[in-house]
Amino acid sequence: MDEKQLRAIAGLSKLNINDNEIEGMLGDFSRIVKYVDEIKNLDTSSVGDDEIYGQTMQVLRKDIAENALRREDLAKIAPSYENGYVVVPQVIET
Repeated sequence: MDEKQLRAIAGLSKLNINDNEIEGMLGDFSRIVKYVDEIKNLDTSSVGDDEIYGQTMQVLRKDIAENALRREDLAKIAPSYENGYVVVPQVIET
């Protein structure tokens, strides 16, 4: 990765980076790419699907209805509330 690519990624990510950070970030990206390459080259032929997927266990709470926050109470604590809904800042530009 070069500086031009880094600045392009930063721009797409809406990150502001200054000239003093470029060198360090290039080093970080280089190490990350190298690490991913090492992972891609690992021999996983002896690892079965059950070892990959079988160990994942989600602990979920019981699906029991509980007293929820009332709309009136939510309206009191929300920064902005209109017509029964919490109003949040727009995050996607149109």
